[in-house]
Amino acid sequence: MQHAMTRREMIGAGALLVGSVCGCRTGDDSSVPRSTCCSTPDIEPESVTYGPGGLTIDLLKAPSLREIGSAAYVVNEARSLQLIVVHVEKDAYCVLSRLCTHGGQVISYQRERGMLQCNNFNHSIFLLDGRVRKGPAQTPLKSYGVVLVEDALVISV
Repeated sequence: MQHAMTRREMIGAGALLVGSVCGCRTGDDSSVPRSTCCSTPDIEPESVTYGPGGLTIDLLKAPSLREIGSAAYVVNEARSLQLIVVHVEKDAYCVLSRLCTHGGQVISYQRERGMLQCNNFNHSIFLLDGRVRKGPAQTPLKSYGVVLVEDALVISV
């Protein structure tokens, strides 16, 4: 017996097919197929300390960044920070703005492709150094200096 698609499922599937606004974080029904474009988690708040000119992430308190190929958001609205941190390879990380330069929408890390992708219409794609790989964005993402010091990332903002 075939399952009849609900209106919500049809709209979600149609949006993914035509590249419209991604809805993969909006529904709660786990039986509905989901896009993987919005899977970047928020960093564990207890791992971040803020100081003048930057922030430090204690990697021992940040399991979201433990694996090579993992990524996490660092958001602090009071400091106007909207960052994505990617664990690129052993002892190597990159930190970029998490907002697309085309429309200001959130980007996510695509682990299997090793790139960043806008979660909005037309999915701009960025390389890990911030350069645009595919538009509509024309301006690169802002990147931030990051240094690994023992078990901590020191990020200049």
